[in-house]
Amino acid sequence: MKLSNILNEILTEETITPGTKEYFKKGMSDDEILKLADVLGKYPYSRAKTPPEIQRFFRDVASLLGFPNEPADVMTYDTAGIGRLDKSKIKMKPNSAPLFQMYKDKKLDMKQYGDIQKSLMIKYVQLGKKFIEQLMWSKGWVTR
Repeated sequence: MKLSNILNEILTEETITPGTKEYFKKGMSDDEILKLADVLGKYPYSRAKTPPEIQRFFRDVASLLGFPNEPADVMTYDTAGIGRLDKSKIKMKPNSAPLFQMYKDKKLDMKQYGDIQKSLMIKYVQLGKKFIEQLMWSKGWVTR
C-alpha cells in the first residue's frame, strides 16, 4: 500500500484547518502524524490572519519538527530594536520530533523524510516571520 493511499484514508483535508485549533497531540499514530504533516505542508500560511491563528499553526508545525513552539523563541532584536527571525535559534530536539523518530525507526526513508521536513520547515519560517512582522507592526515598528 502506498503512503499517499494511507494518508488519504486516515483524514480528509476538510477535517483539518490549521490555525483554528492545535491539532498535534502526543500519542498520535504514525498515520495521523503523516496526514497532519501533509496537510500542514500544503496549507497556505497566508490563510492564518490573526496572531492566535498564526501561533496555533506555528505550534503544530513546530511540534512535528521538534523545534521551539513559540515564535518569540526564535526571534532576536537588532540594534534598532526591530525584531527579526533568527535562524540560528531554530534547533531541533530529536527526542520530541515525531517525524525524526519515524525516520530513525525506519518508518520513513530519507527521501520521504526530507520532502516532508522541507515543506514543514518552509512553513515554520514563513509563519515565524509573519508573526514577528505583525508583532513589530502592532508596536509601530517597520520591519522592512
